[in-house]
This record gives sequence, C-alpha cells and structure tokens, in this order.
Amino acid sequence: MKYLTTIEVAHELKVSKQTLLNWLYTGKVPEPPRNRNGYRLWSASRVNLVKGLIGDGRIHRRTVVHKEPSNRPEIVTELAREVSQFLRDGKIAPDVFLRELSRLHPGMRRAARSPRRRG
Repeated sequence: MKYLTTIEVAHELKVSKQTLLNWLYTGKVPEPPRNRNGYRLWSASRVNLVKGLIGDGRIHRRTVVHKEPSNRPEIVTELAREVSQFLRDGKIAPDVFLRELSRLHPGMRRAARSPRRRG
C-alpha cells in the first residue's frame, strides 16, 4: 500500500498544509499513524475519511469547526479498515496488537469480554 505525505494529502483536499495540520492539532481529523522516522502515513482510506468529513460539513476547507468527536458507524468502520490495513502492511498479528491495546487500556479488556445484552 502506498502512503501519501501530508503535503500530498493537502493538495488532494485542495487545502493548505497548515490547514490540514490545524485540523490534526485540534482533533477534527484523526491523527494518522507514523513511520519510524515520525512521518505521518496517510492511507487512501484516511484521505477518504477526511473528504467525507468535509463533504458532511463537519470541517470546512479554510476554517476549523469545533465539534465533538463522533462514534458514527461509518467513521468507526473506515478507521477499522485502516487499522486492519496498517496491521497487514506491518505484518503485525491482530491478537498481538489487541493484547497490547488492552494492556494500554485495561477497561477495554472488560468491555470486549462482556457480551451486550439485548432488551
């Protein structure tokens, strides 16, 4: 999978690099993963997510809109696809990743184990 640079993504979105960075710094756009050198790895699905946020009016091309983060299913699905691709690209076993994630966030372990009750 080919990753884009921040400037390439900004050009594709037709915004300045600083606007894109402002969206990242204020949490309006989820931070992409970074490589060992610290460069952001912009995947196609991440770029599509940002395009969707712009299209939905959640962020504007030239200004930052202050809104709460969302757990909307389409955003969560897009991020899950991106994590899955990132794990495949890095040849990381999902169970190893989940074990480390649960170590970092102990509350997630309990939530993942307990089945949801239907009313």
